Amino acid sequence: MKAKSKVVLLIPGIFDRGHSMLLMQQALKDAGFSAHYIHLHYNSGWRGMEYLSLQLKSQVDALADRGATCALVGFSMGGIVARQYLQMLGGIERVHKFISISSPHYGSLWAGFLPYKGGRQLRIGSDFLKTLNSDIHCLSCTAPVSIWTRYDITIVPHTSSRLPIGACYEFPVKLHRWMPLDREVIAAVQAELELALD
Repeated sequence: MKAKSKVVLLIPGIFDRGHSMLLMQQALKDAGFSAHYIHLHYNSGWRGMEYLSLQLKSQVDALADRGATCALVGFSMGGIVARQYLQMLGGIERVHKFISISSPHYGSLWAGFLPYKGGRQLRIGSDFLKTLNSDIHCLSCTAPVSIWTRYDITIVPHTSSRLPIGACYEFPVKLHRWMPLDREVIAAVQAELELALD
């Protein structure tokens, strides 16, 4: 059995400009975690989730010792990129904790307006999401956590952000983009990461 490391990879959402998870990264570093903000290239999702998840795999391989597991925290599309890595690229063997924040696990209405591969994959009822969700219980070994807000007008319906397994937290954050910046959300993420090390 691999040891659990304090390495945490933070995976941002679509169109991220490099700021959405910096506050969370600093808070986790202050708590003793080795937190890394992963910058994905073509983060519009233009080339699809597979392309982005390969970048995540490369980062896990570079940052996490082969003899230990790490944790993944994905915001919005970042949670789906994480799932593609976990479920399709063998990431389950490298990760002991998976947390998603406002991720469209069952798609979002707005993805239908993105006329390229990533948009098609994140649409409600897409074959891509159906495939991931058909094997969703394989995530159980990562003690998954989903964090969401009922005020989300980016993930529509907002209930798409809730995984049917693991812990689920709702916070009254008014905007989708504020979720990873919210102090209570950050505190919940930190608490779950600490609990996972016990």
